[in-house]
Amino acid sequence: MDAVSRVRDYLLDNVGHMTYPGNASFDPASQRWFVPVYCRTLRGAVVVGDVEVDTQGHILFAPSREELLTRLGAMVGSVSTGMSQKVSGG
Repeated sequence: MDAVSRVRDYLLDNVGHMTYPGNASFDPASQRWFVPVYCRTLRGAVVVGDVEVDTQGHILFAPSREELLTRLGAMVGSVSTGMSQKVSGG
């Protein structure tokens, strides 16, 4: 199973349908695939993390659902703060 398919299955089973994998990149030095995790938002897709997969398709690291939600909340909060500063003239 390729890295993107493996991550897609993992996300559907453990995180939810609002996330999906991006294009994998291979790091020859570590022999690992890095697959970005996107989250669907009202403003469009946002990268909220990466999953590491070995050459056999085993997931070596994946952020938890809580970690992804925390990162998304921080990103949305910083975008909202930036927007409110532009609107208020800050």
